[in-house]
Amino acid sequence: MSENILSLEDLKFLENLHSKFGLTFLRCDESGIRINEDSKISKAIENESFDRLCYLTEITKKLKFRLDSNFQLNFSNQFNCKVDRL
Repeated sequence: MSENILSLEDLKFLENLHSKFGLTFLRCDESGIRINEDSKISKAIENESFDRLCYLTEITKKLKFRLDSNFQLNFSNQFNCKVDRL
């Protein structure tokens, strides 16, 4: 049986970023966290709330720790996501 890495709250947060702000990928490697630049999320995070950036950082830390690897999280049209280890 597989164990969920992200909580329901984490998934809802990411789904919100995907549906409302156009997040299509989230990459975490040695250079930090990267998201697709054409999304509205870059500006929304900067303008709206530091809390969103902190929560996104916490999600990436959790994934990186549990995967024991750098990763890229890719989202499809209906909020299906695929994790690729880098």
